[in-house]
Amino acid sequence: MQVLPNDGGIVVKITCLPDGRTVDIEPSETILNADLRANIPHAHACGGKAKCSTCRIAILDGLDNCAPRNQVEDAMALRLGFAAEVRLACQTRPRGGVTFRRLVLDERDREIASQLTKKRTGPVGESKPIAVLFSDIRGFTTLAQALSPYDVMFALNRHFSELGEIVESNGGYIDNFIGDALMAVFGVDGDERAPFRSVKAAVEMLEANDRMGPQMEANYGHAFPIGIGVHYGEAVIGTLGSASKERLTAIGDTVNVASRIEAANKQAGTRLLISSELYELVKDDVIMEDFIRVKLPGTQERMSLHEITGIQAAALARDRARGSADPSKQRYAGKTWTAVLNEDELPADGRKLVEMEAFDLLVIRAGENIFALNNACPHLRFPLKDSDVTEEGVLVCKWHQSCFDLFTGGIKAWCPGLDPDGTSKIPLMKPLGNLGKNRTPLGVFPVRVSDGRIWAALE
Repeated sequence: MQVLPNDGGIVVKITCLPDGRTVDIEPSETILNADLRANIPHAHACGGKAKCSTCRIAILDGLDNCAPRNQVEDAMALRLGFAAEVRLACQTRPRGGVTFRRLVLDERDREIASQLTKKRTGPVGESKPIAVLFSDIRGFTTLAQALSPYDVMFALNRHFSELGEIVESNGGYIDNFIGDALMAVFGVDGDERAPFRSVKAAVEMLEANDRMGPQMEANYGHAFPIGIGVHYGEAVIGTLGSASKERLTAIGDTVNVASRIEAANKQAGTRLLISSELYELVKDDVIMEDFIRVKLPGTQERMSLHEITGIQAAALARDRARGSADPSKQRYAGKTWTAVLNEDELPADGRKLVEMEAFDLLVIRAGENIFALNNACPHLRFPLKDSDVTEEGVLVCKWHQSCFDLFTGGIKAWCPGLDPDGTSKIPLMKPLGNLGKNRTPLGVFPVRVSDGRIWAALE
């Protein structure tokens, strides 16, 4: 890397991938600021304040030229388990040449990077006919050996987020992730469309995989091609694990056969194979390219497998007509999002109160950020609509001046408006006892803007 003198300081050349851009960075300037100044679309959801990890980068060359992590970056790295080469661009100040890769490139990456989680429940304890789908990445072992452990996990999360959303949008349940493989089941809730929708999900997964290919190739030198196998038959549906780690799963020969059908793609040179049992149920709705006769491992007889390349247009139309999709709900990046407002209903630096079934949702626009929170102060349950919001994204409760981080809900200051005995300093405020010990974070919800609407992940 080239280092140039500049009026008593130095101007360093840094290179940003996958953009392929080399830019100057001034003394003491952060990588994020340099990228934004050069019009590189570097994600920074919190405004570059180290309150999120969307500006994260992987240092490919020149890690020794970066100043050590400061306190706020070190706390984020510890919480999220960053490898040494993964840094926050908003806090990293190079002292020499650096080559790095932006890790969060689009909205889906931002949702993955936010570390959102999902709680799941489901039916248990019966034997029923279901469709079982297996998906596996081709050549993954070689890929994993060529990448850093962090890159492997981040790329897999991107891959599984995209494909998992397709499974769930088709009524499927993600049973398990097994290394680079995904297992999903359809029909655990008795949906009569499960056979068709399992094949439809498989076709859509291949289409999504094709769309992701160029980006994965550019980032990791590998397009993550997949093979999929789907089978239909009886299986036992139940929960496995300890009380704190239970998960819904399917057990039985149907599962084993589905896994072996997926593996048969390698021998046949295909991408999607389904069993004859499943094909008989969907043959009028799918496009079959070819079929093969194989003897799967662990079986005594040859069986017919059908290569599927698409879904008939008429079948897609029927499925859409029969669907009961709620237009106010959508699945995205493993979360269920609810449309709470049209974007134009929330003016600049404005706020709106939305009545939900269980609580009132307060939506606030502050600068470039939109926040959604339960309109109830944690200590009194009084409304927060008229409370102040600082430029740093801190809400100051009007009742006792408690301060909350709107990015996380965390407590910045607790009830400075109370007397030492916990009673209020506000004139005419009815004494309510000692509220000083009732420390509870603010209830905030993830927000995204899409299709002209503001969506919040309330579940």
